[in-house]
Amino acid sequence: MKRIILTILLLSIFPFLIVIWVWFQIPSEKEIKGCLTTQMFQVDLCPTKPTYSKLRQISPYLQKAIVLTEDSLFWEHRGFDWNSIQKNYEENKKAGRYKRGGSTITQQLAKNMFLTADKTLIRKGLEALITMKIEKTLSKKEILERYLNVIEFGNKIYGVQKASRHYFNKSPSQLSIVESAFLAMLLPNPKKYSASFYRKELTPFASKRVRQIINQMYQFNRISEIEYGQSLIELESFFNPQNETIVNTDEAEDLNQLTLEKLELESEQEDRF
Repeated sequence: MKRIILTILLLSIFPFLIVIWVWFQIPSEKEIKGCLTTQMFQVDLCPTKPTYSKLRQISPYLQKAIVLTEDSLFWEHRGFDWNSIQKNYEENKKAGRYKRGGSTITQQLAKNMFLTADKTLIRKGLEALITMKIEKTLSKKEILERYLNVIEFGNKIYGVQKASRHYFNKSPSQLSIVESAFLAMLLPNPKKYSASFYRKELTPFASKRVRQIINQMYQFNRISEIEYGQSLIELESFFNPQNETIVNTDEAEDLNQLTLEKLELESEQEDRF
């Protein structure tokens, strides 16, 4: 009888303990708005530091390119793109495995700031709760600003400020349409897709994808017809050896260990777009 009572007592307490645990995992408004070291990649994210770029200091071309490619309904939804979730669920079910994620910018920010890369139901549940808290705490512009300061653009390259300096030796505000499209192209797999930078020539996949992003920016009225024409001209000489920037030789050597042929094959097989 005592065992039965003890079992019932434990079962009644367990859900309460789960609720308490989840409660302590959700960040406060102060934590979301303030300075912190991100859980995912240990990035120092602090809006008051000079290493942080305000949205007004980031090229509008880059903002438009990344929103268009990563989360086209970002300005409309409240953290979740339910149509994309449904589509990805059907594709994953058809493939018989986890093939696509479909996370929004807010979900990616929640994961980068407060969670790890674990692919568990518990982590996905926490991601959803934190996403709702971020959407409630920050404006859309603040969410995009933090996202651009924390995402990975290459091997140990986090945030738009480091990315623009590393790839183009300029500030984020100076990025052109083609440069913005290139950085947007990197996001699905930065370490792999950055191969074009180290060989100083766009791979066939990268060239196709960058052109596709530019076409979409024009198609959806993110750039004018004149800007579109100018960007296509710039694309033809993109990564011209005469305009080379300084390359980190250690990183280049690491990347060169992967054959370009393998990169191309893997890239063409990706069903990201």
